[in-house]
Amino acid sequence: MQTAVEVHMAQKYRISDKNDKEVFDFLKQNFGCNRKVYNLCVDSLYAQLEKAGYQAGDDIPGVKFPKITDLKKKFEYLKKADAQGLSNSIMDFKSAWEKYITKCDHITYTKRAIRRSESGTEALSFRGLKGMPKFHAKVRGYNSYRTVAQYPNESNTIKNATVRLAGDVLYVPKMKKGMKLIIHRSLPENAHICNVTLSLDTDGHFYASIAFSYVMQMEMDLRNLAITGGTLPENLTFLGLDYSQNDFYVDSDGKKANYPHYYRKSEEKLGKLQARLAKKQNGSSNYKKLQAKIQKLHAKIKNQRNDFLQQESTRLVRKYDVIAVEDIDLRAMGGALKLGKNLHDNGFGMFRTMLAYKLEQKGSCLVKVDRWFASTKTCSHCGHVQKVSLDERTYVCEECGFTIDRDWNAAINIREEGKRVFLNYFKTLIEEKQAAA
Repeated sequence: MQTAVEVHMAQKYRISDKNDKEVFDFLKQNFGCNRKVYNLCVDSLYAQLEKAGYQAGDDIPGVKFPKITDLKKKFEYLKKADAQGLSNSIMDFKSAWEKYITKCDHITYTKRAIRRSESGTEALSFRGLKGMPKFHAKVRGYNSYRTVAQYPNESNTIKNATVRLAGDVLYVPKMKKGMKLIIHRSLPENAHICNVTLSLDTDGHFYASIAFSYVMQMEMDLRNLAITGGTLPENLTFLGLDYSQNDFYVDSDGKKANYPHYYRKSEEKLGKLQARLAKKQNGSSNYKKLQAKIQKLHAKIKNQRNDFLQQESTRLVRKYDVIAVEDIDLRAMGGALKLGKNLHDNGFGMFRTMLAYKLEQKGSCLVKVDRWFASTKTCSHCGHVQKVSLDERTYVCEECGFTIDRDWNAAINIREEGKRVFLNYFKTLIEEKQAAA
């Protein structure tokens, strides 16, 4: 049974280099204005905290946020920028401050702050606390702004929207002539644009990320089954994935992803470029040229990785109805000395995100099995649980003698556990999304 469901997505397009110079000047001007507004908010915050004598571990004092009207009076050039973008910069700052208040411990300093303190460069203060909003620097890649689509006269028609896409031309506030995009995938016919983020990437190209909603026909049988309860259909296909440092993943059919390790392949070239950069005068012409080469190489690696993840996730979602993975702590693994580089190279966290939204569009879900589930220690043949060291790549059951590759054994167990908890997990996921809405 299919039902019309509203889906929220985003599509990223490259802004064509064939646009007039004034288009790129307009974008750079808005990047600078939005960065300025955010930094003014941070500066105001620091001034208020210093006045209150705030230190690590203290109760957080009340803080007033700057108003965009006051900032425009003080800095006339802000009036030339997109007002929606400036308002969103203040909203982003408020979100960063709220995140610090609610999700940080208020006593832990960043590694950088500790290093600067130990070297005598800067004494520890609230500015170095983890999660504390920081100034946005142009050289660190803070070149973007987000504008929200508005529909005057309570009309949702594209023609009346402040942000609209007509063919391959994107129109945004204060840019009447629009900007030409390179359209590699069209938006759905009934797409309703919500907002667009314009950015300058490290590869030197400008991009437009269009967030939109549209109504699609979604298969609802599994969703309804999860809500009402019942028995799983016999023809429902499940797949378990066990994360692998070398192979990206091993699935419950014994197949490996054979991830190409794009970063590792370019690591030597990257190292040589960075060594040359270290010998250049910071800020010189040659320094900037070499820095641009390094940024382009990083962008190439990122694009290669993203292309692999998109294709692999699409292939799996088309073939299987439900996919189960372990809810492993990727952040903790990324901090490990021997595991971090491979983990950041393959982008397994991004891969899980892709699987999740693609399965959702299919009317299913990605099942995250509890991270404490003994997938590696359990025999997939008889269920016996035993200790297994990291060096053991082959699982040999002490109870029944069953022998199998360690990762394959874990993937089978993840699949079976995912099958067992699927309906309850899916129901909880649906209820959480309904509550959030």
